[in-house]
Amino acid sequence: MRNYRLLEGRIGSGRRLIPVLKADAYGHGAAPIARRLENEGARTFAVAVAEEGVALRRAGVGGEILLLNFSDPADASAHRAYGLTPALYDRTQALAFARAAAGFTDPLPVQIKLDSGMGRIGFRSEELGELAQILRGARGLRVAGTFSNLASAEDPDSPRTREQIESLRAGVEALAGHGVAPGMVHLANSAGVLLHPASWLDAVRPGLALYGVSPSGDDDVLEPALTLETRVMSLREVPPGIPLGYGGRFVTPGPSTIAVLPIGYHDGFRRSFSGRVRVLLRGKEAPVVGAVSMDLTLVDATGLGARTGDRVICLGSDGALRVTAWDLARAADTLPYEILCGIGPRVPRVHRR
Repeated sequence: MRNYRLLEGRIGSGRRLIPVLKADAYGHGAAPIARRLENEGARTFAVAVAEEGVALRRAGVGGEILLLNFSDPADASAHRAYGLTPALYDRTQALAFARAAAGFTDPLPVQIKLDSGMGRIGFRSEELGELAQILRGARGLRVAGTFSNLASAEDPDSPRTREQIESLRAGVEALAGHGVAPGMVHLANSAGVLLHPASWLDAVRPGLALYGVSPSGDDDVLEPALTLETRVMSLREVPPGIPLGYGGRFVTPGPSTIAVLPIGYHDGFRRSFSGRVRVLLRGKEAPVVGAVSMDLTLVDATGLGARTGDRVICLGSDGALRVTAWDLARAADTLPYEILCGIGPRVPRVHRR
């Protein structure tokens, strides 16, 4: 994948690049993406929860799989069986993992999540002494890494990124001072990789950038990996003054050709796109009209010469024209992460090499 190679080249040799594959690889299809990345040389992957890691293992994906978020100590045996590395993020959970793994002959690798300033999950600096005490007595656990999350890295001028880098470094030093080797240390997300070299440390964890979308919306170096397409299922010649769709929120201003598309908000083409985005049809832009419904969307194809079966690009490019994840995100007052992750499961994923 071009983006993987570009990001790997940016951080240089000696650092590990950990692709983030949570949320079905941000809607792209985690298993085939992981297998392709393995061919590119990736040896560690990050997902959110055990279920995502198990799915990768069942798809034949090797390497280390890190669980970034919720990890249940009751699943410690399953983590070991599937080769998953859970994150420890609070005292109660860490104690429970130590107890659950007490009888393991081969220690279960874990990583330590530190709270460097985001305030969600992770150990705060004043908790590291107690954590170290737990880990020193946990023969069934082995610390493989220590990490945190950047909160404002997409803003190149935010002082928070520098503060978080310093906080993580201080936490790592504190753990070492308490007799716990921190393992591989990592912090940088996509924005960190693109904008903050000081955050690269031992490894980086790109997500959005790996799929060709800049977190700040202003990087044309990346190549979008996904195109969302559908086809015209029906064409209707509609006279002026006819309300269309639920609520009749659009009324034809004149004789209109309306193309009906078999895609809707269940598929990730959101209701909030109604009247606010355009699709690409026959090399031209066609505005969405009426309310996007669960399974159908209407676009104004007047004068385009459209035919039933024509290819329609909802996200992607056609010649010089393009609809980006940022275009859709701004129309929905959200972020491109949510647009990509929101593409529904009934949308077929076709992966091309």
